[in-house]
Amino acid sequence: MPSLASFFLLLLTRDTTGYWQQQVSYRITASLDEPTGVLTGRERISYVNRSSTTLRDFYVHQYLNAFRPGSRWAAADSAEERERFQHLVDPDYAFERITAATLMGRELRPDYPYAPDSTIAHWTLARPLVPGDSLVVEIEWQARLSTLPRRQGRQGRRFDFAQWYPKVVVYDKYGWEDHPLYPAGEFYGEFATYDVTLDLPDDQVIGATGVPVEGDPGWDKARVDPAQEIDYQRLWYRSPLAAPGCAGLRVTAGRKCVRFRAERVHHFAFSLNPQYRYEQGRYGDAVVRVLYLPEDRATWGNGVAVRNTVAALAWLDSLYGTYQWPQLTNVHRIEGGGTEFPMMIMDGSAGLGLIVHEAGHQYTMGQLANNEWREGWLDEGFTSFQTGWFFETHGGPPAYDALEPEVLWLDLERWSEPVSFPGERYRDFTTYNAMVYSKAQLFYEELRYVVGDETMRRILRAYFARWRLKHVDEDALREVAEDVSGRDLKWLFGEWLHATPLFDYRLKGVERHHLADGRWRTVVTIERRGEGRLPVEIGDADTIYARATGEPAEERVAFVTAARPGRLVLDPRGRTHDYNLLNNREARALVGRGAWTFRLDDPTREAARRDRLVRAWLPVAWSNTFGGFTVGLRERSNYLGSYDRGLLLPALATGRGATNRFSFYGRWSNPIGHPEPRSQTSVSAWAAEGRAGAKLSVDRSLREHLDFGADPHVGFDALWMATTELGYLDRGLWDDAGSVEGGPWWATTTRHGATVLHARFVARGGVVYSSPGRGIVSATRYDFEGFGRFTGEASVRTPFWARTTLGLRLFAGGYTGASPPVRQRRIPIAGADPYETFSDPLLRSRGALFLRPDFYYHAPGNANLRSFRRDLGGRWAVSVNGELTRSLGRRDHGFLREASLMGFADAGVVDTVAVPATKPGRGSTFLYEGGLGLVTRHQLRDLDWTLRFEVPFVVAPFQFAADSVSGKARLALRWQVSLSPSF
Repeated sequence: MPSLASFFLLLLTRDTTGYWQQQVSYRITASLDEPTGVLTGRERISYVNRSSTTLRDFYVHQYLNAFRPGSRWAAADSAEERERFQHLVDPDYAFERITAATLMGRELRPDYPYAPDSTIAHWTLARPLVPGDSLVVEIEWQARLSTLPRRQGRQGRRFDFAQWYPKVVVYDKYGWEDHPLYPAGEFYGEFATYDVTLDLPDDQVIGATGVPVEGDPGWDKARVDPAQEIDYQRLWYRSPLAAPGCAGLRVTAGRKCVRFRAERVHHFAFSLNPQYRYEQGRYGDAVVRVLYLPEDRATWGNGVAVRNTVAALAWLDSLYGTYQWPQLTNVHRIEGGGTEFPMMIMDGSAGLGLIVHEAGHQYTMGQLANNEWREGWLDEGFTSFQTGWFFETHGGPPAYDALEPEVLWLDLERWSEPVSFPGERYRDFTTYNAMVYSKAQLFYEELRYVVGDETMRRILRAYFARWRLKHVDEDALREVAEDVSGRDLKWLFGEWLHATPLFDYRLKGVERHHLADGRWRTVVTIERRGEGRLPVEIGDADTIYARATGEPAEERVAFVTAARPGRLVLDPRGRTHDYNLLNNREARALVGRGAWTFRLDDPTREAARRDRLVRAWLPVAWSNTFGGFTVGLRERSNYLGSYDRGLLLPALATGRGATNRFSFYGRWSNPIGHPEPRSQTSVSAWAAEGRAGAKLSVDRSLREHLDFGADPHVGFDALWMATTELGYLDRGLWDDAGSVEGGPWWATTTRHGATVLHARFVARGGVVYSSPGRGIVSATRYDFEGFGRFTGEASVRTPFWARTTLGLRLFAGGYTGASPPVRQRRIPIAGADPYETFSDPLLRSRGALFLRPDFYYHAPGNANLRSFRRDLGGRWAVSVNGELTRSLGRRDHGFLREASLMGFADAGVVDTVAVPATKPGRGSTFLYEGGLGLVTRHQLRDLDWTLRFEVPFVVAPFQFAADSVSGKARLALRWQVSLSPSF
């Protein structure tokens, strides 16, 4: 019988048969001129064709040309409204210019197949390169990093050199991977040997890929601990060094030569800074080097970054196997975040999470080298997964718990795209990041859930043993996972990487049978409602009893237990990415599935849970003239923060003369049982304070990108409103009438830098009906009349002169009908109409807090002539609103976020139904106003609002001012407040 070790060895090696990769070596000599930032270099590339195909072309990457105007990277930035490299000017942009090239002994100039992008250079070979044949390429070039860092950069005497030399394009089973550099997607390189000789100022301290075989990298003078012996590892590589190296380099005074060697790596990077401090550690045979700035000592020094890097390598070795390279250098780079290179990570901080992630790329991308632009999920998602597992293993919460709801929102809103997309196929960079980092991480979590933790560990070790220092792809990982687990996993890879299905399981029924031996046999019927499939656990509060396959549309699972199981739940650990956990519980009498949690409502925070519907209750109270003091109990409910959202408000009026003391308002929206992506649907109904009605609303977002571009919405509203008790009505705002109406609307918001543009258009048509007055003879109880109502507005806020912000808004609205409109359907002059404010009890009825005659409150909307009486309205109005604000200060925390001084001026033309003509015979009236105000913006937890205190000095015609007491002249001292922005 074969030993377990021999079987395992067979398992590791049998599926790499037929694999090949090209043989490449670089000899590079380069000199840096610090004042200009220009590096001048020469390289000799030795290339052996190990493929079975004859090659007629040769390509190299010139990645630095991405970080300048004219590149595809710059074009992508412009398309996605990012301001980075597209407008840089000399000497700030990066470049990489080939000045001479010789291939197969012939001097040839390259061409650029993706011009004006020049990140790929191409030559047609003088003769075909047959399988097994080799060629030598000699290139001279100049390169410069950009002052705006991105994976590379320069700042004073600091230089982060990444992708800085003409680098051979990979030739693999797909052919030449001559892919220009985009923001979405990173690198792909041939494993090679690097012999790099650098001519540098002699005070520079350098961290790099490989080991320093000649010269002084500056670590001795930079070391923090003078007693620490530096392990240069000069003898690590036993192969002889090619001449001449530093001996043949003529170094001038004040400069030095440093030579590095690296083998079996697919890139060489280095970082320079004369201020670097050096610390050293070790993990196994690998030396850990840390280079940081003097001011970083508290966060990087004293062994902090060394320990974090060692901890990362220890974790990764436990997952995969022994680190294959001699050292790992961790440097504090110019840019924030982090970027990975073989044997080197450039980090913006020494945080443990960042270091574990970037060091993780030494395995997933470094030693297991995937094509990062074609299959970014194989490195970024993989590395995010192993980082999350690290913290879970070391006492932190499972990464799944925070990750899964984030991805679920993207799936439900249909922002997700297949994880397997090549980088530039995603709709934008934000989607790329979400898919190849977050959703790909969730894929690995689900793979771990399907196969189990121990099998997942065996998969990773086998994957590394079979494919280390080779190029990997999806098939390589899947085949190892199937071999080790003994399962067909094509369905899992297909669903999670090549599609975007939704998952939903429902516990349809439970049957319990008490067996003769005292045990219990339970049969659970599971209904699969979503497209996606995953195994589904069945359990109660304490125990997992069984696991269903999750594949059939309906599945019955039976299990036997010693005791009667408690109330059963599907997926009690929440690992199936099920978007509706509310239907996963066993139904019970009276409470049904009862997936609820009750709590006292916090008005400053809206609680949401993944597994239950949150129902939050809060006592409320208000008053008005007719109903008197009114008490109510408000319930807010939601699931996932977006679905099954409800508002229920029963109330009791205590006033002596009040009739219809009981009132009710309810609104329900976005049922999770029928999720509609990027849509808000709601149904409302009420019988409250002398009015009854119902409303249906649909709001569909047409947005194409999450973080840039216009945000257009289309929708439809249908509304019935009827008056039932005149005592509640403010007769200046309401007639004894009702309406049935409906119609579409369209709105959009666009941002260009600090400029915000908004537009909205609403069209409604229907029937208005009113009760005839006493003594009026009518054939029916009501008079009916058709009408149309149309409004439109457009506004802009933009930075203006002397650090002010200018806001302008245009409005036009009209009413069509045979008779003058009833008061509640007029086009209001001052602000929102009664239908818009009805849901707010402080603005709803006569004598409410904000409708008191001695309180001047402005609810914005319509013509928005804010200083006029709220009861003014007619058939039509056209207006313009203007504001000039100057911020007094803003901050990102605390109760007061911003305070601004504001000057405002509004003007409009309205019909004579709204305001009588100032001169006989005119069909319209001109109104204007102006004043000053203080605007403050506040936030308390999740609750935010804007407070406006305004002083309208000028109102004309003054007799229609909201403040009728002081409004006895065009110029007077008036005041008003609002809890909303003016527009």
